[in-house]
Amino acid sequence: MSTDTKSAAFALRDTLFAIAREYGAAPFMPLPGGGIADLASGYAPLLVNFSFEDKAAKALRKLTEQAEAEPAEYFSALEMVRDNDALVLVGETGSGKTSFAKHLAFSLAEGGPAEKLLARNDLGSVHAENWTLENVLPLHVPVTAGKALAELVEDVLPGTEAALATPSWAEADASLLLILDGIEVAGADGLALINDALAFKARYPRIRLLMLGEISAVKSWALPAALVRHDLLPLLKVQRRELALRLAEIDLETNGIALGDAAANPAQFVMALNGGDAGQIAEALTDSWLKKLSTEAGMDGFLCGLAFDALAAEEDDPTILPVTRVRQLLAARHLVGKPADMAVEHFRLDAALWAPVLKSLSARLSGTDAARDLIEALIAGDGEGMLRGALLAADLVAAGDPLREKIGSHLLAIVTDGLLSAPEREKAGRTLSVWGDPRDLEALAEVPGGVFTFGSNTHPNSSPPNAVAVEGFRIGLYPVTNAAYGAFIREADRLWRSPDGFAADRQNAPATDLTWHDARAYCEWLTTCWRGEGRIAVDEVVRLPTEPEWERAARGDQPDAGDEVIVYPWGSQWIDDAANSEEAGFNNTCTVGLFPKGRSPYGCYDMAGQVWEWGTTLWGDDMGTPSFTYPYADDGREALDAAPSIRRVLRGGCFSSGKLKANCTYRGSLEPNGFWRGNGFRIVVAKVRD
Repeated sequence: MSTDTKSAAFALRDTLFAIAREYGAAPFMPLPGGGIADLASGYAPLLVNFSFEDKAAKALRKLTEQAEAEPAEYFSALEMVRDNDALVLVGETGSGKTSFAKHLAFSLAEGGPAEKLLARNDLGSVHAENWTLENVLPLHVPVTAGKALAELVEDVLPGTEAALATPSWAEADASLLLILDGIEVAGADGLALINDALAFKARYPRIRLLMLGEISAVKSWALPAALVRHDLLPLLKVQRRELALRLAEIDLETNGIALGDAAANPAQFVMALNGGDAGQIAEALTDSWLKKLSTEAGMDGFLCGLAFDALAAEEDDPTILPVTRVRQLLAARHLVGKPADMAVEHFRLDAALWAPVLKSLSARLSGTDAARDLIEALIAGDGEGMLRGALLAADLVAAGDPLREKIGSHLLAIVTDGLLSAPEREKAGRTLSVWGDPRDLEALAEVPGGVFTFGSNTHPNSSPPNAVAVEGFRIGLYPVTNAAYGAFIREADRLWRSPDGFAADRQNAPATDLTWHDARAYCEWLTTCWRGEGRIAVDEVVRLPTEPEWERAARGDQPDAGDEVIVYPWGSQWIDDAANSEEAGFNNTCTVGLFPKGRSPYGCYDMAGQVWEWGTTLWGDDMGTPSFTYPYADDGREALDAAPSIRRVLRGGCFSSGKLKANCTYRGSLEPNGFWRGNGFRIVVAKVRD
């Protein structure tokens, strides 16, 4: 590297480090004794919703290895930045997003984050957190509404792009970490900003991206596949104890403060600590904090009004109650006694920002006529604003309230008609699960017999395309759900290691963590049940689909359209919001039928993505290459008594599969004793084979 090159790289480094070092001395949190901790001393590492088990082979297990699930141990936000060069971290207001970003920048300026032991859960699991990357230059860029990426970067450090475009940067050994903080502020331009950031990364060498945003806003965006997204977790109790002891010499256990669930939010933890509150309820800790803060009569009301004005953008001074979560809690208190329409009007304008306000307001109004007025105002009118109001109202309405029926009808429409964003539909689906999903989730689709095109040349294991004949059959409109499989488990008294199989809000999600043998046992049990109920004839049986049956139900009569054309249940072109695949960003199963755009020609839901579905067909004993290749043949590949080492075919992809796998023709496989949270099944009803 030439001297000029070194000088250019060092100049950029020195400038960015100088900016970042200032973050460390910035006020971070007030302390009960009257002091203020700066960011350098007061920061606590944050964890994300990605566990060690998630990383280790995606929790794939075999039946012989079943054991009680180990407590989850989570990675830190820092480790996610280390391991991903294009990352989105999201959290609720007050979750510490900006503090994390600035502390990371400060640490990089001070030689890099130091290795430290870090608690991974509240059950005593501790692992070292380390950084390992060298010479990373942080550029922290707060997002401003209406500004493009180039403007935002130029505002923070003029000449940055010009410097990155020089040969000097191309030859340097440093990398630039571009931190976009508050991407939700971009509003409708958020996805354009994200795509600009990805283009920025592609345009210049050694660029890393970290974007941070409000979960209630960003969760509705269909993020590009190039991005990894994780959610920030609340503070552990062990973290809160350590912080209070280190910064304020307060023993939280002895004092009985700040260890409640509400105080797990970092902003609310600070309020509970300073207010001397247990931290169980957000509104109670807010009132305790205000009481300590209000040294003059009427000061609490003044602060609440000020917070409301700031949140409503009527007072735009960013130094006034700068923490959004604090503003939201105080604004809710301000709205007590005000007309319900006043709160709902702001919610209609910015649902993500005002939903926490209305939830807090509802908690304060609980049991009063005003609480019911708020719910009625939320579900008044029509359009997307009303539907989002119904989603929020579902969280506020009491059990047994007649309004539940009306709210439930709106939630059902959100799910079945594919209204609102996928995450919003997922929330509606979970509520329907708790309230009782009215859909017939055991419904069957009629699939006519005939000759169809089977396979494709888009992957060697699925080629060549060939003509296959199938007889008519019926197949589940949906994968088998937790509710249906759980009924079998209870009656048969079988083992099932699903961590959420019996969760109230997951009864309409696919049953997973079950082996091929488990799926077959369910089919045998259901055959007996349905024959007894007269739902199927005595010469019919419930079973798993063969490979051709599964593909026939998924693709219908769609022909092979060429070696590069992938066949999806809906056609030959990928469309967004049609499948719970990697592109959807859930990284988990969801309510079945949540993606109506992706229905197959016979009306089947979730045949691309969601869960890999067991079939009867054999694959072979080599994971990479099938022993039973195409063309499909009557060569023993449907034998039900093969050795345990012989893998069975899985079809359809799952929530972590990209569009190259979440389709009609890609073939997966697993040993029949294997199980995973991404594997499920759907049933076929057909005539008993001779």
